[in-house]
Amino acid sequence: MRRMNSDKRQLPAMKLDELQALVATWKQPKFRARQILDWRNKGVLSPDAMKNISSDLRQKLKDEICCEPLKLIRRECSVDGTRKYVFALTRMRAAGKMIESVFIPEEKRGTVCISSQVGCVFDCPFCHTGTQGFEANLTAGEIIAQVLAIKADLHAEPLPDELHSDITHIVYMGMGEPMANEDAVLSSIGLLMDKDGLNISRRRITVSTSGLIPQIQRLGAVYPVNLAISLHSAIDDKRDTLVPINRKYSLQALRACLNAYSIGKQRHITLEYVLLDQTNDQDEDVQALIRFVNPERERVNLIQFNPYPGSPYAGTSKQNMKVFAQWLISKGIRATVRRSRGDDIMAACGQLKADTKADSNADTKG
Repeated sequence: MRRMNSDKRQLPAMKLDELQALVATWKQPKFRARQILDWRNKGVLSPDAMKNISSDLRQKLKDEICCEPLKLIRRECSVDGTRKYVFALTRMRAAGKMIESVFIPEEKRGTVCISSQVGCVFDCPFCHTGTQGFEANLTAGEIIAQVLAIKADLHAEPLPDELHSDITHIVYMGMGEPMANEDAVLSSIGLLMDKDGLNISRRRITVSTSGLIPQIQRLGAVYPVNLAISLHSAIDDKRDTLVPINRKYSLQALRACLNAYSIGKQRHITLEYVLLDQTNDQDEDVQALIRFVNPERERVNLIQFNPYPGSPYAGTSKQNMKVFAQWLISKGIRATVRRSRGDDIMAACGQLKADTKADSNADTKG
């Protein structure tokens, strides 16, 4: 009896030894597994496109494995080169649910911002994703499939020469709270780093979290990748509202957790701080942040608020952002103002929300 799609192993989540064991049960030589994996690592997931394997083996793959756990619904392109991808899940229990992923090109690097959940389990009031609510956790295969699909798209349609068309960095900063989907996220990090897989250094992988302390501790013990904290206030009463997990894990507990997190030489934990007008951009806010930051281990990334329909907040002025940054710098704290990318296609920080409505400017790909 053929297994239902929800029960099948997903090709993006399979390692070489697992695939070798599987093809052996099909009376196929081990090198076939390597051929399949080579295609997958290029972003080719459809067995029909794997031209150097037999038609019988292609059919086996289609019958026994979920090769394509995501379906591309549309791609939207920003004037700055940023690409946003809307995917639908294909597994039975989550079929049709949508996620969004973003590719951010620069001159010398290309970063994929991946989602870990459909929607988000937390309701941070300044984040568009939070208004969607929580719908499902992604599997490790669905997380990796985002990277592979974008890799294939960039190969098929490279960006202009002045922008990077290869994936060099991965950030878990898309839809969802990665540490609330801990098992799948940890598995996906292992797959990204796998030498027979995408072979991405842990120094090029960043996990952003609102501050789930036990999960951060376990992440640091297993895969001490780059860590980014959605801080947004260093005053407990304010952070309780902006980042509700603070009601469970206070700033004092977070401070102790960050002090213990393993970071390499010349590496820093990033404290993400969206500046909101008359909310967390006052003198008391910058003074509290100065007291909270450990300059030897952390840097502050100030983020422009990216509005979305119905948002109760407004962003602080650019001038105030500069003043805020200079205050931090004057106290020996590394502080940068993040350049907003892809805001014209709702792909900037805090704007992702799976919307099935086609955009009139969308570059749709089937």
